[in-house]
This record gives sequence, C-alpha cells and structure tokens, in this order.
Amino acid sequence: MPQVVETTDEIGVREQRDILVLSFNQISEPTPLSDESWKNIPYRSMILQWLEANEFAWEMCIHCSPGTIVTSYKGDIYIDLPPDPQCQRYQRLLEFLEDEEENCRFPGVSFWRMPLSLSQTLYDQRQALADQ
Repeated sequence: MPQVVETTDEIGVREQRDILVLSFNQISEPTPLSDESWKNIPYRSMILQWLEANEFAWEMCIHCSPGTIVTSYKGDIYIDLPPDPQCQRYQRLLEFLEDEEENCRFPGVSFWRMPLSLSQTLYDQRQALADQ
C-alpha cells in the first residue's frame, strides 16, 4: 500500500527544530522486480532494532533539494529526538552511533543534523517552485 514519506525539510518545519537523520549511502540500485533494496542495507536493521529497543521514535524520510526530482525511498530515517547536548538520551544515541572521533561507527551510514534554518529555506524554495 502506498504511503507518504516526508522530506527532511518538511519534517524540520513540522518539528520547528534541528533534526537528526541517518542516511544509508551504500545501496545498490533496485532491480526491475524490486524497489525495496533499502531493506537489505547492511547495519540498517540492526540500527532500527537498537532504536526500537531503546524507545527512540523514528520515521522514514527522503532528502532532496528544491528543483530536484524526488527519487524512490532509499532507507533514510529521521530520529525523533531534539539534538540537545545536555540530554542524556541524546548522549546515549551519540554513544551508540558515533566513534571517539565523532564519526558514524557504521560503514556506509551517515549520521547528520539538519538545522531548522536550512529546513525552512529548502521548504520555502520548494513551495515557491510548486507555486509556479
């Protein structure tokens, strides 16, 4: 059944704060028979299991810039947690996802923070393009 997957800028505007995103970079292109190759991304299911076991809410998302063609879902997720360095849950998430040098410890996985200001800019640009 089809479902709506929001873009990162839509989520940032909706939440009215910086957001946390995991992107999975090493993904093969889907075959003609399957458009869900993201289900087989190394580390993705393990990370999702950890998030759920530790009660971190998440949702699927797509990152694309205004004026680009929206592609099929590639497995990216938004983690519903404000990036607050004083928050113990945020620190726990960082300990799981990052190594000592603050790089994502899982090969082929990018962990990034999207500022609200960027979300708002991209959202406004996308709306302007849609209104043309």
